[in-house]
Amino acid sequence: MGRVRYFVRASIILIFGSLLGLLSGWLVFSVSTLHGKALFLAEGALIGLIISAIAVAYNRGSGFLTLSEMTLTIPEFAQMKFAMNFEYRRVAWKIFIETLTRVTTQPLGLEDGSLRDALTSLYSLFGATRDLLKNMPPSKPTSKITVEMLAIKMLNEELRPFLSKWHIQLKKFESANPTAPESEWPQNVDCRKELEILRKRLIKYTTAFGELADVRNVAGFFERHGN
Repeated sequence: MGRVRYFVRASIILIFGSLLGLLSGWLVFSVSTLHGKALFLAEGALIGLIISAIAVAYNRGSGFLTLSEMTLTIPEFAQMKFAMNFEYRRVAWKIFIETLTRVTTQPLGLEDGSLRDALTSLYSLFGATRDLLKNMPPSKPTSKITVEMLAIKMLNEELRPFLSKWHIQLKKFESANPTAPESEWPQNVDCRKELEILRKRLIKYTTAFGELADVRNVAGFFERHGN
């Protein structure tokens, strides 16, 4: 469905561009036949029109395509209607890559890897996502859900509670036992179990960001292949 809308919009752009080209050609020809004061007035009007068009395009953010609608059915989050444009897809793609390449979507066994590294990775994801949201243009007025709404939900309802709980607990253990391995931390197993629960929930967010970015075969990115 998303690709159909893409081709429809692309066709509209091509038709609009052709008509705009014809109009531009006619205007250039008309101006070229003028002389003296009329020529300068026509050129000034044309320059003013171009500047105004640029200003309008800039103020509208991502261009004249405005917002389109995309519906996703996300397990546990039900069906959601998203407002989408080029900028939102760009941000969704970046968040998709950030989450996909971290422990947020890669399993950490009960006796594998490092919890400290996992928590650090989650903190980095939190900061990277927040920076992306800070640097993207403000949302256009819409009644639909936007990419940054889903991202903020991921930060505030998933990452923040987990980090606030376990970062403090692990830091206390590390401070009191600077040379002890993580395996001696009494809450090691509990933390890893909750991390796995968080991972499964974050996979749903990652999948949604991939679909919003129009990534093909999102599920394939989560498949584990043997050597």
